[in-house]
Amino acid sequence: MATGRTSADHEMDRRLAPVNLANQDLLPVPEAVTSLFPAGGLQRGWSVGFEGPGGWSLALAMLGEAVGGQGWTACIGLEELGLVAGGELGLQLDRVIMVETPGPDHLSAVIAALVEVVDVVCVGPTPAVGMRDARRLMARAREQDAVLFHFDGGRSWPQALDVTLRVEPGPWTGIGTGFGYLQSRSASVAATGRRSMAKPRRCDVLLPGPNGRLAVAVPIEGTASPAEGDARQVPEPMPVGLRAQDPVAGLLEVS
Repeated sequence: MATGRTSADHEMDRRLAPVNLANQDLLPVPEAVTSLFPAGGLQRGWSVGFEGPGGWSLALAMLGEAVGGQGWTACIGLEELGLVAGGELGLQLDRVIMVETPGPDHLSAVIAALVEVVDVVCVGPTPAVGMRDARRLMARAREQDAVLFHFDGGRSWPQALDVTLRVEPGPWTGIGTGFGYLQSRSASVAATGRRSMAKPRRCDVLLPGPNGRLAVAVPIEGTASPAEGDARQVPEPMPVGLRAQDPVAGLLEVS
């Protein structure tokens, strides 16, 4: 005769149920840009492009979070990449492999080898990859749970990228009336893509923030612009004695 299931039976079913490993398919992103991604992180197997002034800085900040202290990244054709800036943005430089730009006949082979061993492969302005090679490389990246970062926005990549992040920089803060220091810069990041990223998204950030890293932009109500000399946003004027010792102190180049 069949008997009813007991609470112990249900508890055993719960314990033996498969664990949801969805989060293991994601690479973390900085808190400042989490809202751009529906799943809260970068899907492994994606191709990501970076555009606009500040695009490389955003890529470095995202690399620092994605790689952390356990993963690895490789950079191809990015000999001019500012690694010192990357370190200031949180990237652990002992986790970075720099690869010189290979010839057009070897580029696909180099990328294919790197997606086997690192979490993120960064591709600079390199010779274009053929469509057949691009499809094969992305299939391999998905198999190996790797992500491709395109520092040229994907212009040399024949396939549509999974997501493109465009940085639109805003004004700097910290400049008073003839004195002060650059403290942070506001920026807007727009995300467009396909599949789960088909809906355009946008967020405001500080790139860099007051501590030199990517940060969430928190508007201050009733704050005057730096051009108006608001003392709440700028430090005290540099002491005269310091200016005398360093004739270039205080000379700032603002783009």
